[in-house]
Amino acid sequence: MEENNNQQQPAKRRIRRKFRWGRLLCLLLFAGLLGTALFFGTCWIYNNFINPPHVSVTAADDKIRDDQKLNERINVLLLGIDDGDSEAAESEPKRTDAIILLSFDPQNNKVAVLSIPRDTKVILPGHKDPEKINAAYAYGGAVMAKQTVANLLRVPIHYYALANWRGFIDVVNLIGGVDIYVDKDMYYEDPYADLVIDIKHGYQHMDGETAGKYVRFRKDELGDIGRVQRQQKFLKAAAEQMFSVQNVAKISNLLATLDKYVETDLNTLTMLKAANSFKLFGDDKLRSCMLYGKFDDSSGVSYWNAEQADVNKSLDELGIPYLKDEEDTATEAEEEPKEHLQPKDRDELEKEAKFAEKASNN
Repeated sequence: MEENNNQQQPAKRRIRRKFRWGRLLCLLLFAGLLGTALFFGTCWIYNNFINPPHVSVTAADDKIRDDQKLNERINVLLLGIDDGDSEAAESEPKRTDAIILLSFDPQNNKVAVLSIPRDTKVILPGHKDPEKINAAYAYGGAVMAKQTVANLLRVPIHYYALANWRGFIDVVNLIGGVDIYVDKDMYYEDPYADLVIDIKHGYQHMDGETAGKYVRFRKDELGDIGRVQRQQKFLKAAAEQMFSVQNVAKISNLLATLDKYVETDLNTLTMLKAANSFKLFGDDKLRSCMLYGKFDDSSGVSYWNAEQADVNKSLDELGIPYLKDEEDTATEAEEEPKEHLQPKDRDELEKEAKFAEKASNN
């Protein structure tokens, strides 16, 4: 690796359809809504087409790319950016303020949602020193963002979707708002961004504007981590509302709305066809969690530090398979799986099992 790689400056990227909405962060929920509606349908297409389309897989290494089990799922990286509130801000490279892995299990019609804090400590491809994970998109666009998340989690990333703030507001309004319990009063004022957040404790029916303020709020003792936790809570409530009977007929309208605000490498026509075929799901079909870890400011920079054990715990909790290290693989190899035995060995094993069962009954 060359010494000057770490000095690489972010390349300026032109973000299409910009909106001046101040520091409107956290498009996690909108991306989650998009993913929940669109990719259940995509899973159906994937599982039922005889010849599914070729997918370009971004993976940490060839082992991940070539591992059939890891690629049985559909992993989508959902990104949200801050659109900025000035001409100068619009010309600057954008950092992602919402980063989510949406992982679908096509065979069982289940979806797992992993929220990755934007301050997560990583080494970007081509760099030597640690960076916050939200810098990946600014330095190398969606390609580097996908590569960075694949390296961190050791899972293949098949697609990405980049969302903006206006879409979040429109989607929440289109589904009729979301009911959610607010566990404490929330107040914050930022005159520079023309923003006032004033949400009271208790049950609330939130329209798009209010929901945006709820998922954006982070001025409490947990800061960005508290915000991610609220986003997870809102995502689940929004998904339930999305799949209520009255909203099922609106899916095509939702997709048409989202198409205006989303940059993705998924084919829009495929998503539209898929959305007409998805099935309703219950709470048992949706799992979500935030990437485990802890605060770390020992270097003078505040990071969210997720060790490999934290990453593994998060993925295990969600049921997402990942490439395990040599120690894990060696432990599992001590007991050879039944399907890896030769036919003769398998027959002998079954005979022994029947003999043991008969002996125990006697």
